[in-house]
Amino acid sequence: MEAAPLPLVPQLGPEMAAVCAALHRRGGADLVTGIGVAALRGTVAVTGVELSDGRFLPADTVIVGIGATPNTAWLAGSTLALHDGVLCDDGCATALPQVVAVGDVARVGGTRAEHWTSATEQPRVAVANLLAGRTRETAGSLPYFWSDQYGARIQFAGRRQDGDGVRIAEGELTDGTPGEGGFLALYERDGRTTAVLSVNRPRPFMRARRELARGGSRPQPAAL
Repeated sequence: MEAAPLPLVPQLGPEMAAVCAALHRRGGADLVTGIGVAALRGTVAVTGVELSDGRFLPADTVIVGIGATPNTAWLAGSTLALHDGVLCDDGCATALPQVVAVGDVARVGGTRAEHWTSATEQPRVAVANLLAGRTRETAGSLPYFWSDQYGARIQFAGRRQDGDGVRIAEGELTDGTPGEGGFLALYERDGRTTAVLSVNRPRPFMRARRELARGGSRPQPAAL
């Protein structure tokens, strides 16, 4: 069940999101998209899901994954700049002296990355800048996530934007699904690689990820 037209559209774009969605069909799952959930039905235990269009899907178990909203309500009324998180510069520093933010709640350099790597890599930079009293280091970590689905390892790194082109650099697609050997896809903008996606190609992916990190594909600093 997915309210968006396809799963992972914001991250992968429509073309590659369709490829990953095909893994569900190949795995024998029915993927329902573009529709919301109106209610869960049942008494002691769930018996089904009522969709917003009136359909009812029987179910014994329901797994809910709806993302996260940064908890900044307690900061409302403060002088911190808030917009889908706490706005920070590239070094995790806010517009207030001696105040930094890291992790899921921090929008660093224009990007808020909900991944454990943010919580482990950003504190070192934030503390260094806090002790220095100014931004001396930047948190330039590359967004990354992975998922195992139907025996396929999906890996993605980078910052795709609408309008980026995407091409299969290794492997192939068969009827819109990854071939037996998987594939490696590169997202490109103005002659630069902005992101990389792979299915079952971990070694080529890691090489491409390292090259992408060295290339310094960075977001624009946030306005504080």
